[in-house]
Amino acid sequence: MTYPSLLPPGSTPLQRNIEQAAASLLDIDVPLRQQWSPEDCPVEDLPWLVWGLSIDIWKSKWTEQQKREAAADAIAFQRRKGTRASLRTVLDRFDQLIEIVEWHQDRETLDPYSFRLELPLLAQSDVFYDEALVDEIMRDIAQVKPARAHMLAVYRVRAEAQAWLVSAAQAGGLTRLDSLADQASALDPVWDSFLQTRDGEPILSRAGAFMEV
Repeated sequence: MTYPSLLPPGSTPLQRNIEQAAASLLDIDVPLRQQWSPEDCPVEDLPWLVWGLSIDIWKSKWTEQQKREAAADAIAFQRRKGTRASLRTVLDRFDQLIEIVEWHQDRETLDPYSFRLELPLLAQSDVFYDEALVDEIMRDIAQVKPARAHMLAVYRVRAEAQAWLVSAAQAGGLTRLDSLADQASALDPVWDSFLQTRDGEPILSRAGAFMEV
C-alpha cells in the first residue's frame, strides 16, 4: 500500500522509501491503552511496563497479583520514595511484622539519621529468616531508604545466653530466639572488614554480595 507523501518534491528515493516504511507501521494494531494499564497489560509484558515506569524493585518470583500491584503503585511509590512509608511498603512485601526503629525513637543507641530493622520473633511470624532473605531485605531497603539515613542492624535479641547479632555484615549465621526482644541495647554491626562508601554504607558487588576489604 502506498501512503500519501508529506515530503517535498526534491526528496530522494531513499527518503521516500523510508517515509513509506515508517507510514506502514500505522497498519500495526497496538493496544496502547491495554499495554500501559497495570490491570489489563498481558502478564508477560509487565516487566516492560514497569521498566517504562522506572520501578526500583521488581522480582520475577512475585505472583501475578503482586506484580500488577507494584506496577499500579509505581508512580505513587516514586513520590514517597525516601520516606518511612516507602520503607514500610518494601518491608510489608516480606513480613508486616518487621519493625522500623528510627534514631529519634531510640536516641540512646542510635545516631541521628540512622535506623534499625527488627525482625519478629520465631513465635510471632511464619516467615523463615535465613541469611539469604536478610540480605535480600537489606538490598531492597538500600534502594528506597533516605539518602542520608544509615541502616545499622537488622535484629538483636538477648536471652539467658548471648544471642547472635544479626546484621547485613555478619555472615556467621542467623539465629532467632523465642524470647523477648532487647529493645534497649542495639549494637552497630562491624563494617571494618567490608568496603564502604564515604557515607559509611557497605558496597555491594554486581552479584549482590558485600565486598570485603
